Amino acid sequence: MSKYVLGLDIGITSVGFGVIDIERNLFVDYGVRLFKEGTAADNEARRTKRGSRRLKRRKSNRLEDMRNLLQKNALYFEEYRNYNPYQVRVKGLKEKLSLEELCAAIMHITKSRGTTLEALADETKDDEGTKAILSKNARALSDGKFVCEVQLERLNNKHKIRGTENNFKTQDYVNELNEILTHQDLDEELCQQILETIARRRRYDQGPGSEKSPTPYGSYRIVDGVLKHVNLIDEMRGRCSVYPDEFRAPKQSYTAELFNLLNDLNNLTIKGEKITIEEKEKVIAFVNEKGNITVKQLLKLLDADEEEVTGFRIDKNEKPLITEFKGYSKVLKAFKKYDKQDLLDDKIIVDNVIDICTKAKGIDERKDTIKVMYPGFNDDLVCELASIKGVTGYHSLSFKAMHEINKEMLTTEMNQMQVLHKIELFDKNRKSLKGMKNIEPDEEAILSPVAKRAHRETFKVINALRKKYGEFDSIVIEMTRDKNSKEQTKRINDNQKRFENENKQVDELIKNAGIDLERVNGKTKTKVKLYLQQDCKTAYTQQDIDLHTLIFDDKAYEIDHIIPLSISLDDSLSNKVLTSRLENQQKGNLTPIMAYLKGRFTEGNLEKYKSYVYSNKKFPRKKRNNLLEEQDITREDVAKSFINRNLVDTSYACRTVLNTLQHYFKDNDIRTNIHTIRGQATNIFRKKINLSKDREQDYFHHAIDALIVASIKKVGNIKQYMYLDKGDTLEDIVDEETGEVLKIVSDEKFFDPKYIEFISTLKNIYHESNQYNLGYLTKEQMHYPLIKVSHKIDTKPNRQIADETIYSTRNVDGQDMLVEKIKNIYDPKEKKAIELVNNIINDDTDKYIMKHKDPQTFEKIKEVILNHFNDFKDSKEYYVIDKKGKYALKGENPLTAYRETPITKYSKKNNGPAITSIKFYSEKLGNHLPITDNYNTNNKKVILKQISPYRTDFYVSSEGKYKFVTVRYKDVFYKETVHKFVIDEKWYNEEKVKKGIDSDWKFVCSMHRDELIGVIKKEGQKYVYDASINDGQTQYHDGKHYEILKFTATNDDKSNRFEVKPINTLCKKQLMVYCGSFIKIQKFATDVLGNMYEIKENRLKLEFD
Repeated sequence: MSKYVLGLDIGITSVGFGVIDIERNLFVDYGVRLFKEGTAADNEARRTKRGSRRLKRRKSNRLEDMRNLLQKNALYFEEYRNYNPYQVRVKGLKEKLSLEELCAAIMHITKSRGTTLEALADETKDDEGTKAILSKNARALSDGKFVCEVQLERLNNKHKIRGTENNFKTQDYVNELNEILTHQDLDEELCQQILETIARRRRYDQGPGSEKSPTPYGSYRIVDGVLKHVNLIDEMRGRCSVYPDEFRAPKQSYTAELFNLLNDLNNLTIKGEKITIEEKEKVIAFVNEKGNITVKQLLKLLDADEEEVTGFRIDKNEKPLITEFKGYSKVLKAFKKYDKQDLLDDKIIVDNVIDICTKAKGIDERKDTIKVMYPGFNDDLVCELASIKGVTGYHSLSFKAMHEINKEMLTTEMNQMQVLHKIELFDKNRKSLKGMKNIEPDEEAILSPVAKRAHRETFKVINALRKKYGEFDSIVIEMTRDKNSKEQTKRINDNQKRFENENKQVDELIKNAGIDLERVNGKTKTKVKLYLQQDCKTAYTQQDIDLHTLIFDDKAYEIDHIIPLSISLDDSLSNKVLTSRLENQQKGNLTPIMAYLKGRFTEGNLEKYKSYVYSNKKFPRKKRNNLLEEQDITREDVAKSFINRNLVDTSYACRTVLNTLQHYFKDNDIRTNIHTIRGQATNIFRKKINLSKDREQDYFHHAIDALIVASIKKVGNIKQYMYLDKGDTLEDIVDEETGEVLKIVSDEKFFDPKYIEFISTLKNIYHESNQYNLGYLTKEQMHYPLIKVSHKIDTKPNRQIADETIYSTRNVDGQDMLVEKIKNIYDPKEKKAIELVNNIINDDTDKYIMKHKDPQTFEKIKEVILNHFNDFKDSKEYYVIDKKGKYALKGENPLTAYRETPITKYSKKNNGPAITSIKFYSEKLGNHLPITDNYNTNNKKVILKQISPYRTDFYVSSEGKYKFVTVRYKDVFYKETVHKFVIDEKWYNEEKVKKGIDSDWKFVCSMHRDELIGVIKKEGQKYVYDASINDGQTQYHDGKHYEILKFTATNDDKSNRFEVKPINTLCKKQLMVYCGSFIKIQKFATDVLGNMYEIKENRLKLEFD
C-alpha cells in the first residue's frame, strides 16, 4: 500500500512541492509554483495615491460648497480672481471690503486653509518636517500677526510664498477670516456657515463615504441591504486568535509586554537550569519600579554571566535580546513627572492608557477619552499621557487570552506556545473548519504581504495535490525565515563576503607557511579555518596544533560535531571544532562538559576548558553555547528536547500554516500529520549528496528541496521522532528493522547508506531537467519526468495606468524625444550628474540640450570637468577604465566643489544666474499617455510614460500572417450598469484598423503578462530563447513543434514586436520577437501544479469580471 508524504519548500516568491512514496521508495510528483513578491510598498503607494485623490476631491467639494453658499447670498463674483488675495486679506483685517474683495478673500482662504496635523502614531519624517514648519510659523504669528500679514511680507521680500514654508494651521486661517468678517456687514449665521465650511474636516477614523453615500471601505456601509455604521479602527485592529469575540490587545500594553517578557524568561537556561518563579517575580518587580530592563540588568539580577545563559533571542549582530517595555516606560515616566506613580500598582491603568493612545491619533480625542475614564487625573497628567508618541500596532492575542497565559508562564517553565497547546486555548474558541472542501489561509493572522501571498499559493498547491492523490500520510514544511527578497539578498551577500574574507585569511596563512595552495583540498582548508578560530589549539584539551602536520597528515586532526548530528541536526561551522584524533575518540557522543564530568579526557581540565571558551572572542554565540552545553544529552528527555528544538520551525509565519492545516484535518477527521522543520535539517543532506543550488541556472532547485523535505521522514531518529505522540519518551523511538531503541549515534551511522542512496537519485532528476532546459536532452531521452513549473497570472485590470512623473518632449529632426532633467549637477550622489561627467570626459554629449541651445554655458561646465580629468585621469582613486575601454568617474563628482559657489550662465559681464540643473534627451518617445491639453505649452507634448500593457490580442490572416492589438490599462474601465470591466468596442475596432487587421482576420488569443505563448518558426530557424547564453546548446525549430515561452508584454506596437521570457529559468537578456516571423502562434497554460495544456477555445472578451 502506498504511503505518500508531501514536502513543501516555501520561499518568498516560490513554493516547491515534492510527493514521495516512503513505503516503495518512489519520487511520485514534483514541481514549482512561482509568483511575484507581495510587497507592503505597493499597498502603501496605492493608499498614498488614493488618499491624494480624496484630498483633491474634498478640496474641490469644499470650494464648490463655498461658491454655492456665497452665490445664495449674492456674494460670489467670477471677477474675484483679478484681485491680489494677500493684499485684500490684509486690508480686510481693519476695514470693510467691497463684495468682490470679500469674495476674493473667502475663496482664497477656502482653497488654502492649512493643516490640522497632530497625528502622533506612525509619525513619518515628512510629518516631523511639517510640524517643524508649523512651529516656526506659529512663532511668526506669536506677536499678534495674522497669516495674511506674514504671507504678504514674505511675498514682498522673496517674491514668492509657495511651498512647504507656507504651511500654517487651519485654526490660524479661521482666526484670520473671523477677524475679517467682524469688519463686514454680514448676518452672524452666515458668518458661522462660512467659518464652518473652512474648518470642516473628515475624522481620520471615519474613512471615505458618508451616511448619505455609503461605501464598503468607510464607516457607513450597506450590509445585507441595511445601512450599518462600523468602527474602522476596531475593524482594522482585528480579533484575537484564541477568543474570536475579543479585540486584539495593543502591542505596547503592559499585559502584552509582560507576556513577551515571561516567554523570553521561560526560554532561558542558566547552567542547565530553568529560571524559578521567585526569580521571575524578582525581574517583574524590577521592571515595575524602573519601567524597563536590559540584558545587563537581567544578568545582574539573576547573578549570572552572559556565557552561562542560553536561550536568548539574538539580534543581527548576535547580541542577546530581552523584551523592552516601551509602552509601560512612557506611561510610568508621565506618572512619575507628577508624583503619581503609586497609582500604577494597578496595571489596568497602563493597559487602558496605551489602548487609548494606540486607537486614537489626535491629542484632543485622547484627552477627552482619558478624562472620561479617569476623572480624578489632573489636567497636566492627562495632557502628558495624551501626548505619548510612538504607540502603534496590535498583538495577535487579546487581554483575556494573555492574562490566562501569563499566569501559566509565571508559575511554570512553559513558553507561550507550550501553554497554548497544553490548555488547548486555540481549539476551545476557534471557528470550525468541518465540511470545507478546500483549505483556506487564515485571514486573521498578522502576516506581512510577502508571507500572505506565499501562504495563499501554498494552500492552492496543497489543495490541488489532495485532489489528485487524496489525503497524505504526512505534510512536511520548510519555510524561509527571510522577510523579503531584499533581506534574502543581503543575507546571501553578507555570507559570501564573510566566507571570502575567511578563505582569504586561510590562503594567506598557507602561502606564508610556504605551502602550495594547489596541494590543499577543501576539507583541509576548513580545518585551517577552525585552527585560526581556535587560536591554534585543539578545541577540547587546548593542545598546540602544528600547522604542517595539520595540512599534510589528514589523520592527525579531525573535525568533530560539538553536539552530535543525530540530535543537533546542525552541520554548520557553529557546531564544528578541530580536535586531535584522541580527544575526539574520548569525547564520543557526549558534550565536551559531560565528557569532562565523566572523566573521559586524559589531558586538560574543566576549568581551563571553560576559561578558554569564555575568553575566545572569535567564537560566535551559537558555538560558545554548544561548547558550554551542560545538559546530559544521553538522558531521554534532554535528547528529545534537542531534536525538537533543532528540527521544528516555530516561527510565527510557519506556525500559522501549521495551525491552519492541523485545524482543518482535525475538524474533518483526516489523519494527516503536519510537521514544520528548520532549513538546517535538510541542508545536512543536500551537502552530503553534493547537491548544488545555483539560483541563476533555473527554478528547478525549489522542487528538489521539497523532495528532500519530504524525505526527511525516512531519517532514523527524525523519522521516529515525527511519529511520536504527546507523552511518548525517547524509549518509544524504535528502529523498525532491528527493534532496538535508537540512541544518540555517531555521524557515520546517522547518515544511513540506504537513505543517502535514495536521495542521491535527486541529483539525476535535477540534472536531467537542467540538461533538458539547456537543450542537451529531449523529453524522450529523459528517465525521470521533467520538473514542472507554473507561474501565477495576474489578469486584474485595475492596476496603475502610467508612471506618475510628468515629462515634456522635444521634436528633434522629426523624432519626438523624451526630455528629462538632472536636478542638481553638484549632488555627489545623483547618478545622472555622474553620468554627465562620464559623458563629457568621453566626448559623448549630444543628448544634452544646453550643448545645442546654450553652448557657451555648456563649455564652462565642460571646462571644470575636463580640467579635473586631465589632472587626475592617471589616478585610479579618481578615474577607472571600464570594460568598454571608456573612462568612468570613481571619486567624487568634480562639480561638487562648486556647490556653494555654483557655475553661472554665460554672460558678457559674467553676472548670469546660477546653473543647478541640465535637461537632456533621454530616449525616443514610446508608449505614452498624452496630457498636453492640461497644460499651456507651445510646440511641446506633455506626457506620462505608460507602464506595461494590460493584454495583447493576436490575430491571424487567411495567409497566416500575425498581428496584434495592444490593450493598455487606460483602455479598460468599470461599467456600473453591467458590473463588469469593459473595453470600448468602437475604440477597439479603430485600433484594429490602425494595425491593418481586417474584418476577415481570425482572433487567435489574448495574452496577459506571464501567460504561456507557443510559437513555431520555419524549420532551421533558431529558438527565440537561445540556451547558449546560459551555457546551454542552441536549438532550432523543426517547423512542427511549439517553443513555449512566457509572454511579457508588447515591446513595440508599430513594428509588431513583443517581449517573452523562458519558463524554467531566469534570463537577463531581453528577448524581443517580431510577430511576422512565426508560422503559428498558440496559447498554452498550466494548472497550479505545472501540468501544461493547449487552450483550444479562445474567445475575444470586451467585457469581463
